[in-house]
Amino acid sequence: MNEAELTVRRARIDRIDTLLVRLIAARQRQVARIARLKRDPDGVRDPQRVAAILERVLGSARRFGLDESIAVPVWRELLERSALAQQALLRRAVVSQHPLDEDHEAAGHPSRPGPLRAPIRERSFPRNPS
Repeated sequence: MNEAELTVRRARIDRIDTLLVRLIAARQRQVARIARLKRDPDGVRDPQRVAAILERVLGSARRFGLDESIAVPVWRELLERSALAQQALLRRAVVSQHPLDEDHEAAGHPSRPGPLRAPIRERSFPRNPS
């Protein structure tokens, strides 16, 4: 591969990364809105929902040619960080004794998340399904 082609392909990756960030930011806003519907910071994780999301993502990965060894860990991390963001929002709402509103949602992501607590683990979801 020559240098010019490498530059073009890297520029494509940069554009894709920008799109991914925009999509993940849109997802994060929905996660914050969903937090408004929840009350218990320790009850934000729904194992059945996680399993359903991972199954759907795995199907999409297969359909679009995304390696499962990339898709599953990326979504596990995304789901875990989303749960942490919801917990942070709910804990701030409890401390301030104010229900969550749009202003709280905008600030809903932890800028420095601590260590992962109760990470989303695989149960019946295969890592390398055949």
